[in-house]
Amino acid sequence: MELIEKIDLFLLPEEGRKELINFYEFLLKKYGITKKETPLKENEISKFAGMLENLPIDPLQFQKSLREEWD
Repeated sequence: MELIEKIDLFLLPEEGRKELINFYEFLLKKYGITKKETPLKENEISKFAGMLENLPIDPLQFQKSLREEWD
């Protein structure tokens, strides 16, 4: 059975957060565990923003052209 626990680091003062993160990294190293790089949900790009990134033109110019169509 896998135990998954979430810890709210922001309850601690900044120095306490740093200590806890350092200890966590120490344990990962001690047990030979490598962290998988997974993007955080807050950092994910929305589908629309991702689509704009792949446009052959600058997204800001694209947005301006859309606005001009509605004028």
